[in-house]
Amino acid sequence: MNKKKELIIGKKEKQKLTKLQQAFNRLVKQLEKLRREKEKTEKILSENLDFYGKHIHPLEEQIADLTAISAKTFYRLYNEQKILTSSEKEILIELIAGQISRFLSFTRREPDDELKKIFEFVEGKSFEDAAESDFEAMKDDMRETFKDFGVDIDLDDFTSDLSENEIIRKMFEKMGNVQEQFEAQATEKPKRKKSKRQIEKEDRERQIEEAKTKNISAIYKQLAKVFHPDLEQDTERKVEKETLMKQLTIAYKQGDLHTLLRLELEWLQKEEDDLEKLSDEKLKIYNQALKEQVEELEMQIHLAVQHPRFMPLQRYVRFFSIESIKLEYEKKKLQGEIEFMKQDLAELDGEKPIKKIRQIIRETRKEIKNQQMFSFDIEDFLDRF
Repeated sequence: MNKKKELIIGKKEKQKLTKLQQAFNRLVKQLEKLRREKEKTEKILSENLDFYGKHIHPLEEQIADLTAISAKTFYRLYNEQKILTSSEKEILIELIAGQISRFLSFTRREPDDELKKIFEFVEGKSFEDAAESDFEAMKDDMRETFKDFGVDIDLDDFTSDLSENEIIRKMFEKMGNVQEQFEAQATEKPKRKKSKRQIEKEDRERQIEEAKTKNISAIYKQLAKVFHPDLEQDTERKVEKETLMKQLTIAYKQGDLHTLLRLELEWLQKEEDDLEKLSDEKLKIYNQALKEQVEELEMQIHLAVQHPRFMPLQRYVRFFSIESIKLEYEKKKLQGEIEFMKQDLAELDGEKPIKKIRQIIRETRKEIKNQQMFSFDIEDFLDRF
């Protein structure tokens, strides 16, 4: 059985590959590796998202329900237990605020009227006012961020009643407008006199870009003639060429030089075995385009988990690595937490809730003390050295 040929330029006996040919082979291998990595990344994320939807999300909703009940129970005990000291009640208010915050972090559902009333008691303002204030603060942060780059962004049409999908859609539109502003500003800036080296560099880049566009079109036209199924009489080869023609057309429309290149080289390997005759000029164009595709794929892989589709998984990502997502472990952890919360609530609803509530207050005080003990001002620490 013949071994499938690689998408690389081979070398004849006693003949060394040129630097351009070596760079071409290296980039092609790198690109193929990144394509496989991107497919693997998307597969891992999709499988995790599917597991999340079936097993994790229902548990998160259970925890949200239990934290809402906890907040209501703590609030009831705050009002009923007259023997609690003022310092104990202060801790209890912190616990109530923490439970409401936890509810909001585990679900997209809005609190019911009872929980909103408790929220207003704890925070001193209505839930709606707080949500609007947070939303406006987020918009101010966005404006300041873009302002640092010298761009004014209009967010007046961003309102808190928009759905998450609508916000994401509008954000992409704004990013497009920002890109236009950047380009316009770049055009308006007074141009300094360019050095001879800058002029030569820009001229080379322009020539390569023009040649690349021209070459994509040229490769497409050349291969379209070769692959066109209507010109093939053999039935099997006709089917093969129909598939190749579809791949060719899609790659051309997407400006995907790598796929066009792969089809061209595979055809050359199959029909002529004459890859070493690729000209230096053609290799320069290929190498530049392949380098850009490598950089683009690296960025796509790095940002894959940030895609809005995978937002539910972001809570379980550690150290920016998708390999850190261990949802089987998270499932067991959430199940254990649910049982623990149910036991606490059963005791708080029992005949002697004061014993349990004071135990929780003591544990909370201890946690606060530990946090204060191990927290320090990092800047003050660094100033000592």
